[in-house]
Amino acid sequence: MDAKELKTLAIELMDAVRQRDLGEFELSTDDFSVRIKAKEAPVIAAAAIPSAAPVVAPAPDAAQPAPTAPAEEPISGTPVEAPLVGIFYSAPAPEEPPFIEVGQEVKKGDTLFIIEAMKTMNEIAAPCDGKISRILAQSGDMVEYKQTLVVIE
Repeated sequence: MDAKELKTLAIELMDAVRQRDLGEFELSTDDFSVRIKAKEAPVIAAAAIPSAAPVVAPAPDAAQPAPTAPAEEPISGTPVEAPLVGIFYSAPAPEEPPFIEVGQEVKKGDTLFIIEAMKTMNEIAAPCDGKISRILAQSGDMVEYKQTLVVIE
């Protein structure tokens, strides 16, 4: 199974865990092992391994009650959602300027940000022309699948 297939499988498994409100899910084959443990949001750890022990996600802290989610503001414009779980980066490198800033005009296909997943950098492109009205994540933030990260008006 290549990295792209593994990433697709991981996203599908995370959705299934979230939909069924499961606390934990594990899948092991000869080639890889995936374990998903749900906390406030599912956390996934996966690795392609020849025959090593599976990678384990941190255990949820059962002693802490789940915080209540604040009321979300309605989003006007086109939301750009995370297509996968990973780390959000606003620039191609720490010392370089960000791809986008609030108020900047973008064209369809322009790179908006990068999401690192499984040591792969995934450039996320603008789905439409417009002006950046909001950036809802900061560099280094862990983002969830389908989390709104940028709004284009």
